[in-house]
This record gives sequence, C-alpha cells and structure tokens, in this order.
Amino acid sequence: MREVTDYQFAYFNNIIYNEQEPQGPVSDFTTFSESGRLESGLAATACIREDQDGKGAVVFTFLGTDTSKGAKMVKGQMKTNFQLSQDPDEDMQIVRDAVGYMKDTLADLKKQKSGVKWTVYTTGHSLGGFLATAVAVELDPEITKVVTFDSPGLPKYWRDTAQKMHDDSYWRERVMDYLTFPNPINTTLPHIGHLVRLELHTHGAATPAHVVRCILGTALRAAVWGSGLNLGLTLAGKTRGFWATKVVAVSVRTSKKLFTSRFNLRETAREAKAAHKEDSAKLDAISEGKQDGSSKKNRKALGPILSRLPASARAAAITTSWAFTTALISSVTYISTRTSGAINDTQQEHMIVAILSGFDEESGDAKQPVEVLQWPYHDLLVREGFTKAHSRRVAVEGLLPLQPAAYGLHNLMRRKQLLLARAHSLPGYKEAA
Repeated sequence: MREVTDYQFAYFNNIIYNEQEPQGPVSDFTTFSESGRLESGLAATACIREDQDGKGAVVFTFLGTDTSKGAKMVKGQMKTNFQLSQDPDEDMQIVRDAVGYMKDTLADLKKQKSGVKWTVYTTGHSLGGFLATAVAVELDPEITKVVTFDSPGLPKYWRDTAQKMHDDSYWRERVMDYLTFPNPINTTLPHIGHLVRLELHTHGAATPAHVVRCILGTALRAAVWGSGLNLGLTLAGKTRGFWATKVVAVSVRTSKKLFTSRFNLRETAREAKAAHKEDSAKLDAISEGKQDGSSKKNRKALGPILSRLPASARAAAITTSWAFTTALISSVTYISTRTSGAINDTQQEHMIVAILSGFDEESGDAKQPVEVLQWPYHDLLVREGFTKAHSRRVAVEGLLPLQPAAYGLHNLMRRKQLLLARAHSLPGYKEAA
C-alpha cells in the first residue's frame, strides 16, 4: 500500500478549514463521512483511498479552532481551549464525541467495504492536533499513525494513559508532532511522540513588519543613549542640558507647521528653522537667568521649584528627568513592540497555509526538519521562573544594543538567528545534536 506523506496530512488540514473536497496532492482520496459541527466543538472528516492490492487508507482529519464556523461551534472550541490550558486530569466531551465518530465511521466503512484492509491515520492542526493524538491513545492499537501540526500538546489524563499503555519509544514511532518556533499555542502542554521543528519561508525573510520593529528597536536605544550622553555632559558642566527640551520643542513645532502648510516641505523647513532659533533664544535666556519680561514669563512656566534653582542645577534636573523618562518610555514601548511582534509571528506561522510551505510537495517530507528532544510548556516555564523574569529581561534588552534576541538593526537580516536565540532562552527547549 502507498504511504500517506506528511505533506498530504498537512494538506488534509488545509482543505478541512476551507471545507473543500480532496484535491491536489490528495485528489486520489474521496470523502467517506463528516461528523458535522457538534456543540462540543468537534468537526472532522474521514477520507479514504482504495489501492489495487486490497488495501486502503482512511485519514481522519480534525478541525482546529476556527471562528468562522458558527457561534455554537466557536463556543465549544473556546471552552475546550480553556480546559486545555488547565491541563485537565479527566476525559473531555469533545474527545468522547471524536472517539464515537471514529468508531461509527470505521464500523460503517468495514461493513460497506469488507474486502479492504484499512490502515487508519489521524491528523489535526492546533486544537485538531490535540484531538488526533487523544483519540489515538483511546483507540490504540487501531490507529497506525498520528501526524499533528502545531498542536497545543496533550493533557495529563491522556499523557498518563499513554504512559501506562506503552513506553516513550512506542509513541515516538506512532505520533509525529510538527511544530513551528515556540509560541503560546504549541507550548501550552507537554507533547508525546516524535518532535520536529519546521523551518518556514517566513523565518529567514526580512518581512516589512520585522524591518519596522528592528528600526524602531534601534531608534529607541539611540534615544536612551543620546539622553544618557546628554545627562553626562550636563552633570560634567559641558552643556546647559536643554538639548532634550529643544528636540521636543522643534519636533512639535515642525509637525504642527507640516500639517498647517499642507505638507509644503520647503515652507515647513523655513518656519521650523525660525522656530528653532526662537526656542533656543528663550532657553538660553532661562539658562543664563536674564531678568527681562520675556525670560520671567518663561521662568515662571518652569514652575516654582525649577525657576528658583541655579542654572546648572536646573539644567541637571531637567536633563535627569528627561533621561529617566526616555528610558522608561523606551522600555515600555519595546516591551509592547516585542509582545505585538510575538502575537503577529504566532498568527502568521501558526496558520496551516504557512506550515504547508515547510514541506516539499514531491517528496512529501519536511524541507528542513530540525529534530527536537525537548519542548517547553507552560507549567515548566512557570516553575523555572521564566514568566516572571521575562518582562525584566525584555526591558533590559530594549536598552542594551546588540542583544542576540533583540529587535535592532543588527538583526535586520538575521530573523532566523533572532528566533533561535529566543527559543534557546526557553527552559526545556533542546534540539538534537
């Protein structure tokens, strides 16, 4: 009997999301049955292929989380996803429905085509990957092979059941887990089986979003280090310390002029230059403590405390405040950028369409498979203190240049190396030598 390739398994997951009949690389299969959309969140199909030697293949594909499949379906899937995040030590309704559907389908299949010896496979993406593995544990040894894509892992109830039934080597032969780089979905729970990290086309590409984040990361650090330099010069008496204030004033005035002049760049530049001279004169007057009417008004604007300080102390106070505020805003902005980047990367790479790009259509194998011995999961990260320390590390990462896992110009064309550095920083992540 012809083997079903891993690329074909991935393609089955693509067509179940699009509610299509088998086509393309799986066009030799036909749909035998569908589970329908159950309130538990289950949706599955059974596709069959009969070979000339009296053997056949039946592939059960379980739908992952899909918000386009109706309110009842989404409610059931969201409930299941929440239960998975709690690592339940009990059976779940969606798995009972999946097992029932498979038993009924196999009984009908053997009744209608009794002369065929069927090889049974299960596959699924995301939530569907959990279901494909859980039903394989429930129906072992009737299931020959399981292939999942970016599965959230397996809850305690089925992990313990699998461990009681067979050792790890048994499940490594029967369960193939294809994963992208660690993300909040595929690190939910521990995995059983053979773990392979996929190299996707997006990992090595300098995508527009990645370029923007790298430029922003370096710009934020430049602002911090520029403010720090200005603070040092001020405390050393080398400058009056109003560099930061001038930058803000000129930026605000220039932006305002740009809009009021309807983006006339020449007029804006001329008026901005004049505004810069005016601001500099005012700031110099404040710095030197001149007592004309204009400077008194400007001194009053500084507040009752700053206006009474000597020029040097006033400059140091303003510059220190600027440096601290810049560092704080930079860290918060960088953490937000890092978080939004992780969410965006997860959304892009978790999609089954993106995962398909990691396979070669002709051979059916992964293009650049990376064997993984251990994979991080939520409880382990909490126990190792990773989640508490992560924000602190990212905040420091946003200030220090040339960090391997940081957004910055140094990683502009090294997106894959950046993702690898982040993966290796996770407790529990270990690639094969």
